Amino acid sequence: GSGFAYAFKDNEDEIIHGTIYGANVDNKVPTEIILDDNNNTLKFGVECIEFMKTKGAKVGYYFKEIKMNLYEKKSEIQAKNSEKKILPLALVIQRILEKLKDLAIAEIEKNRPFAQNNIKYVVTVPAIWEEFQKNIMMEACIKAGLIKEEDDKSLFFALEPEAASYYCLKNKSIDQNLMKEGNYYIVCDLGGGTGDIITHLIGVNKNVNEICTPNGGKFGSNEINKLFFKDIVFKIFDCKDYNTFYKKYKEINKDVEDEGLLFKDWNELEREVMDFKEGTNLQTVRENDYYPINFGLFQDIFNNDTDINALVDKYNQNCDNSELKLKIKSKKKWVIGFPRKIIFNYIEKQVNSICEIINNILEYDKGINSIILVGGYCSNEVLISEIKKKLSNKISYFLQPSKPCLSIMEGAVLFGLNPNKIIQRKARYTIGIKTNANWNEELHSKNGKKYYSKADKTWRCENCFGIFIKVNESIQIGQEIIKKFLFINPKSCIIYFYKTLKSNPIFINEEGIEEIGKLRLDAVKDFPPLERDLTITMRVGGTFIDVKAKHLKSGTTIKIQFDFN
Repeated sequence: GSGFAYAFKDNEDEIIHGTIYGANVDNKVPTEIILDDNNNTLKFGVECIEFMKTKGAKVGYYFKEIKMNLYEKKSEIQAKNSEKKILPLALVIQRILEKLKDLAIAEIEKNRPFAQNNIKYVVTVPAIWEEFQKNIMMEACIKAGLIKEEDDKSLFFALEPEAASYYCLKNKSIDQNLMKEGNYYIVCDLGGGTGDIITHLIGVNKNVNEICTPNGGKFGSNEINKLFFKDIVFKIFDCKDYNTFYKKYKEINKDVEDEGLLFKDWNELEREVMDFKEGTNLQTVRENDYYPINFGLFQDIFNNDTDINALVDKYNQNCDNSELKLKIKSKKKWVIGFPRKIIFNYIEKQVNSICEIINNILEYDKGINSIILVGGYCSNEVLISEIKKKLSNKISYFLQPSKPCLSIMEGAVLFGLNPNKIIQRKARYTIGIKTNANWNEELHSKNGKKYYSKADKTWRCENCFGIFIKVNESIQIGQEIIKKFLFINPKSCIIYFYKTLKSNPIFINEEGIEEIGKLRLDAVKDFPPLERDLTITMRVGGTFIDVKAKHLKSGTTIKIQFDFN
């Protein structure tokens, strides 16, 4: 979901939640948007569903699941109601940010007059996102008019579990006796799309130090909906996805022109599946209640004599667990009953993945005895119950703010007011550059390529990994790492950057090493070979990793942010 909150500098203790039409109790609306033929916004949030119900999907292009497209490192997104409409992901996010910005400014202006250049924006992003995802978000922020350029100090990216950590350090619904200097805790942020897990140590004045690199994955609530369709629905009806279903539908119903009405029915089916998931709790799981879902929509892709019993029987024959087998509730209307334990099993698999990450953290540091559970998915009692059951022998305190979904949004405002609370993070990767290092017989003889440099009369090795920072190394926020290099060949003024999870890579062509960016410094070639000294400055610890290369003789400087493509 999406929402906004704000505070005024002269009253930092009052965080105001913005009002959006149709917002839920957590002041959020679904992150969904409908664009017209010119890619301008028609509807946003809950208005999208209302629009679909009245006009179908024939007018406009419907986009959702935006965050998960970013998680999967896609740069484009396809409209849910059209195979042909594919847009840059940054453009769709831009339209969402524009809408939120306009709503926020309109509401703030009702409270008091202000100058828009006095706004400091904070955009929340998952901690597990890399530079690729953050760069798309930055592009969208600039195009949406939040800022004018990348290094504008009026925009912060707040890592979502860090924002929640800020919130919990001040929130009275959390036992503050457990939030004292020297205490460790894990923040487990579980939302609709992803799950983020980070570990913090509370320092002086409640400053925060990151103890382990962020971890996580596709542990969000909406992942269950996707798996339900993939593992069950599409298998029963022999479809790969909605587009496959639509093609089969058109083959049989050639006279049907309004794809929008069909998509509206499909969207209602997705809502039924959502209701099935949301209504599954500990009691319904114990009773193994069967939830009915109407699949009459699929009747039109089969011959009239197709028996729904036969389709379900075929599925059940391949299902090893009798508790997970389906029942026919209405043969005529194609209503199928699904046991609640299907949802329980999906949640349990997610919990196993979450607890595996947490157990690894606990092995790394045995002084941790508290977990803070935040994010909208943490309102699910089955999820929380299973997490506690699997970790209760290792964790003493399971903490949860009174409104777990609001913790990130309010924490983001607190971060904007005081961005210096996080003082230390852990490097997620070993990062370095391609360089020709001085020949080292022990290191380079097995796989290295040796050559003699006439310019500086030195034996060197090609394609070496020049390390700047190592994975899991503690780094201060804004810390700068400066290294000096001599570039001998005029063509070598292109500097290539790499990342890896290895601690001590030797060569850039080793397995598990990826190129993440490059920069060109043209001034170098205009100077004699021994006057091509460069300093490369890497600023780490912040939301982005910034790199600056400077040619010492000319003073020419160029700056980049990694692509992490």
